[in-house]
Amino acid sequence: MTMPFRPLPVLSLAFTLLFLGSAEARCVQDRYGNTLCPAPDSRCVADRYGNWLCSSEGGDAALDRYGNPVCGAGRCVADIHGEVWCSTQSRGSAALDRYAKAVCTGGCAPATPSACSPLKK
Repeated sequence: MTMPFRPLPVLSLAFTLLFLGSAEARCVQDRYGNTLCPAPDSRCVADRYGNWLCSSEGGDAALDRYGNPVCGAGRCVADIHGEVWCSTQSRGSAALDRYAKAVCTGGCAPATPSACSPLKK
């Protein structure tokens, strides 16, 4: 008996890898062609204009449901409503429980734009 192809798990995995890969701390090129490197152990995302914004060390950066960069002290995760929640502890973990509610090391806090810093030379 063969299993039917289920695209949802495949698409979910692809989205997760894309989301996680876009937030890694590595050198990037800005919209002017300048190579910029973030602080170690920080995570960065580009906004819709090509500006890179980064978390503090040990934190995380993500795009909210409107495509705006938001950051937190620890790892972040989007809940069932599309709200981004982050661990309150630097280098803390975040995950979704079986009800798609955020669960975080040290508790969860909403990710905010003010926790992000522009990536500079």
